[in-house]
Amino acid sequence: MRHALLFFLPALAAACATPGYDYEARMAPGFPQAAEYRDVAVGQFRGPAGNVAEAEFADMIEQVTLDGSYWFTLPSGDPAGIYEGRVDIESWDAETRFEREKRCVEYDGLFDCEHRAIVETECREETVEVVVTTNLVDYRTNRLVFSQQQLGGANRETCVDVAEYEDRGHDLGVWRDPHQSSYDPYNAPIGMVRDATVEAVRRFRNDIAPYYQTMRAEIMTDGLTPEAQNDPRFAAAVKATKNGNFIGACAQWDELGREWTHAPAILHNLGACAEARGDMATAQLRYARAAELAQSIPLLEDKQAKPIFSALERVSGRRMDDALINSILYPEEPAS
Repeated sequence: MRHALLFFLPALAAACATPGYDYEARMAPGFPQAAEYRDVAVGQFRGPAGNVAEAEFADMIEQVTLDGSYWFTLPSGDPAGIYEGRVDIESWDAETRFEREKRCVEYDGLFDCEHRAIVETECREETVEVVVTTNLVDYRTNRLVFSQQQLGGANRETCVDVAEYEDRGHDLGVWRDPHQSSYDPYNAPIGMVRDATVEAVRRFRNDIAPYYQTMRAEIMTDGLTPEAQNDPRFAAAVKATKNGNFIGACAQWDELGREWTHAPAILHNLGACAEARGDMATAQLRYARAAELAQSIPLLEDKQAKPIFSALERVSGRRMDDALINSILYPEEPAS
């Protein structure tokens, strides 16, 4: 039953999601100024597992790609910037759990249990958390471009059987309250520190370089105006979208848009088609016009018009991200 529920939940979430068109968008890094430094080197990371942080950061930089090309370039001379930092152990904690279960302790043959008994077990789960601080320093001026911290964690569990006895109606499950412990972080197991450091370094990926993210250009299923809501083609286009028929749905929105030029929901959905195709300029124009028309509808609730303004904000952000990325990829030639 539990596995069936886990299988059902993603399907339920998909069914409840607002219909729309998914596409891959280029996103500016969390620190846009870092994107200007493509010719970089990795310097020293101090602290425990600092060598792991250095190696992991260098490997991450080598693997970053955008539009099919590597983002970072190998320095031909002095680099433009250097990534360096440190690793600090934040905590080392443990929880000991005491569990009791009925278990087969003697087999007569394969899958043939001869004797069952009650087994008591102590399970100890350790958790180590580290903080990795990364600085990007301009090589020529020694100016700090940005500094950021990321948290990483590692877990390890060991279980030991501590007692075995005949089943005389004992309660199963937990037989003693869990016990929490905290230890000196700098005595933490080095293997766990290394694993936590690897996880923390990987979280810097979207801070330092552009990346892809799946976006959804949602459509409006409410026509907002009588002419749109009562046109059977509107419902047919919504259904086509839900069925994943992008081409058919957008062809229907285009047809409706030529007839109902002042219907904000139709203009919004035409904008969603343009957005999914990557034509952000057209999408922004259509969303902006839909927002203008929505504001002129008497008694229209803010909740009904919210998808239009959210879409306009989203596409404006995508255009800003693309402009930043393109300015770095294709810098303008200096005037002669």
